[in-house]
Amino acid sequence: MKYESKKLKSSIRVALAAAVTALPMTAFAAEDTAMDSYDLDTVEIVGQRPVSQPVEEPVENPAVYAGGQIARESSLGVLGKRDFMDVPFNVTSFSNQLIENQQASSVVDVIVNDPSVSNLTLSSVSQAWMIRGFKAQQQDTQINGLYGVAPRFYGGIEYVDHVEVLKGPGALLGGMAPNGSVGGTINFITKRAEKEPKTSVTMSYGAKSQFTQHIDIGRRSDDGKLGVRVNLYNNKGGTAYQQERVNTHAGYIGLDYTTDRSRTTFDAGIISNRVDNAQYRLRFTDDAIKKLTSPPHVDINSKFGAPGTFRQITEKFGVLRSEYDLDKNLMVYGALGMRITHQDTLNNFFEMQKPDGTSKVTYRYNNQINKAYSGEIGFKGKVDTKGVDHELNVSANYMHYKRYMNQNQFPKKIAGKTVNGKPYTTSIYTPEWKDVSSYLGPLVKRTPLNDTKTLRSIAVSDIMTTNDGRWTFVLGGRYQQIVVNDIKKNTTYEKAKFSPAYALIHKMNDKVSLYANYIQGLNQGDEVTDDQAANYGEQFPPYVAKQYEFGAKFDLGKVATTISAFSITNPGKIQDTRNHIYSPGGEVRNRGLEWNFFGEPKKGTRLTGGMMWMDARHEKTLNGRYDGNRKEGIPNFAAVLGVEQDIHGVDGLTLTARMTYNSSAFVNQENTIRVSPWTRWDLGARYRFNVSDTPVTVRADVYNLFNRNYWRALDENAAFLEAGRTFMLSVTADF
Repeated sequence: MKYESKKLKSSIRVALAAAVTALPMTAFAAEDTAMDSYDLDTVEIVGQRPVSQPVEEPVENPAVYAGGQIARESSLGVLGKRDFMDVPFNVTSFSNQLIENQQASSVVDVIVNDPSVSNLTLSSVSQAWMIRGFKAQQQDTQINGLYGVAPRFYGGIEYVDHVEVLKGPGALLGGMAPNGSVGGTINFITKRAEKEPKTSVTMSYGAKSQFTQHIDIGRRSDDGKLGVRVNLYNNKGGTAYQQERVNTHAGYIGLDYTTDRSRTTFDAGIISNRVDNAQYRLRFTDDAIKKLTSPPHVDINSKFGAPGTFRQITEKFGVLRSEYDLDKNLMVYGALGMRITHQDTLNNFFEMQKPDGTSKVTYRYNNQINKAYSGEIGFKGKVDTKGVDHELNVSANYMHYKRYMNQNQFPKKIAGKTVNGKPYTTSIYTPEWKDVSSYLGPLVKRTPLNDTKTLRSIAVSDIMTTNDGRWTFVLGGRYQQIVVNDIKKNTTYEKAKFSPAYALIHKMNDKVSLYANYIQGLNQGDEVTDDQAANYGEQFPPYVAKQYEFGAKFDLGKVATTISAFSITNPGKIQDTRNHIYSPGGEVRNRGLEWNFFGEPKKGTRLTGGMMWMDARHEKTLNGRYDGNRKEGIPNFAAVLGVEQDIHGVDGLTLTARMTYNSSAFVNQENTIRVSPWTRWDLGARYRFNVSDTPVTVRADVYNLFNRNYWRALDENAAFLEAGRTFMLSVTADF
C-alpha cells in the first residue's frame, strides 16, 4: 500500500511538471504562427489511451450462481450455511452485485425481485412488505441470523453484502420474529473485507433532487486473519414523492478475525435519518366504503402527507458473533447484540369520507426510545452412524425489548375542551393544509416506559443425511416463551409453545432436488395499526401459524429454477364496522404456487424473476360474515421479470429491464373496494470502463418508465398512490 501511494504521488508530480512545462510552449506556439516548417520522416507513435478503456470482466465467483445475481448459499439458523439445492425450503439470496447494479437503496428495493414479496412501504418513512401474503416490517429482519438488533425503522442496506429471503414460517430455524411475522424471514449478511484491498466511491443523483455519496473501504491484514470493512453514507434531497425530503448520515464498521479453529465477527452502525413532508396512505371511512368500488382517479403527484410533518430517528446497533471448533466434529457458537433507537415523529392521517373527495385530516405526534438486547448460544456436533450422518444442534435464544413511548393523538383536550388540533375537512383533489405550528401548538416530548417484551427459546434439531448424500431429513423443534408487559394498562401476558418442524429433501441427481416440509411460526399477536380504530394499539394474544409445503428445484448449470406449492393457516383479525373495533377472529388461509428462476442462459444474458399464484381467504369468521372473502392487500397473481443484456459490440455496456405485474386486490374485508391490476416497467443501462488504472461504472435507471398512475392495495381499508416516473444516475470508482 505504501509503494502504491508513493507511485501515485510520483505520477501526480510528473503530470503536474509536464503540464507546467507544456503551458509556455503552447503559448509560444500560439503567438508565433509564422515559424519555419520542416518535413520529417514518418514517425510511428505507440501508446495506450489512459481513459475509456473497457474494464476486464470480473473473475467468476463460485459463491454465486451463473450471472452473479443470486448467491448459491444461505444462512439458515440451526441448519447453518447450505447450498440452495440442499435446502428443504424455498430460499433466495440476492447478491451484492444485484444490489449495486439495480441501485437499490432499501431492503424493499431488493426483495421485490421475488414475486412472492408484495411491497407495503409508505414512502421513505416505512419499510414493510408481505411474504406469501403475511405482513412484515423492518423490525423483523435479522443481521447475520440474529433477531432484534437490525435498525428498527431505517431500511437502508449500505452495509449489507447480500439479502436472504426465506419464504414461510421459520420458528425452528431462527425463533420468533420480534414483531411476529410468519410469512418469511429476511436476513442481512453484512459486508466483509475481501482478499484484495477495496476503496470504492459512489456518487449518485436522482429521484426529485436527491444527492448521495457512499464510501466503501475494505482492508485485510498481511496474514489474512483480520479484516476491516468501513461504509460511510450521506444522502440528502427530494425523494420520488412530491415535496418529500430526506436527510441521512450513516457509518458502519465490520470486523472479522479467523484462526485455525475460530471465526469471530463484529458489526456496528450509527444512523441519523430525517424525512420531512412524507407521502402517506389514503384510508377509506366506513361511509366511503359503502359507496365506492375502487380508489378515486387522482393526479399522479397528489399529496396525502401534510406539509410540516416529519420523522427523525437515530439508530445505533452492534452485533458480536463467534464460533469455535472444539474438534473436527464439535463446534460451539454464540452471538450477542444490542440496539437503541430514538424516534420523534409527527404524521397525519388522510381519510376519504365521501365519493366527491371530501376527506378528513388528523394528526398524531409520537416520540419513543426502543432498546433491544439479543443473544444466542449453542453447539453443533457431527455423528457418523452406519449409513446415516447426523448433524445435531442445540441452541438457546434470548431477546428483551423495551419501549419508552408517548403518543399524542390530536385533537388535544384540556378539561374536556378541545384546545388545538381539531380534525379539519379538505378535498382529495385539491387539498388545503393547516399550518402545523399554529394549528397544533407546541409538541410535548416525553418518553415514559410503555411496554416490555421478552422472548426465550430452546431449539433442538437433527439433520440426517444418507452416506450417498441423496436423502436428507430434518427433525427438530423449538420451545418458545413470550412475556409481554403493558405498563400503561398494568397487564402481563405470558405464553409458551413448542413448535415442531419436519423436512426432507431428495437429490435425484446433481440437477434435480425434491423437497417437502411442515413448519410452524409463533406470532406474538397482531397489533391494531388502524389509527382510527376505537382500540388502536391493542395487542392481541400470541398464536401459531402452520405451513405445509412441497416443491422441486432444478440446477441446469446456467439456469436454476424452483417450483413450490404451500398452504399456510394463521388466526385472523376481524373489524366490527359498527363500533370500529378490531378483535381476533376467524382464520386466514393462504394457498399458493410459486415459480422462481435465475441464471445466465447465454453468455451476457442474465435473468431473474418468477410468478406467484395466491388464493388467500378468510375462513371461520363470526357467523360466517367474511367466509370466502379474499384477504385484503394480496393479489391473486404476481410476476417479476428482470433481464440484463451485455452489448457485445460495445465492451462494458449493459442494458437492463424489469417488469412487475400485480393483479387486482381488495383493500377491505368486505371485498367492496378493488384496486385495479397494474404493470410497471423499469429500464436502465450501465457502462464499465477504466480511467487510467481505475475501474469506473456509470449506472442510469428510469423507474416507472411509462409514468403509470396506479394504486397499491394495503390492508385495513387503505391504499397507497405510487410515485410517477423517476430516475437515478450514479458513478462508482474502485480505487
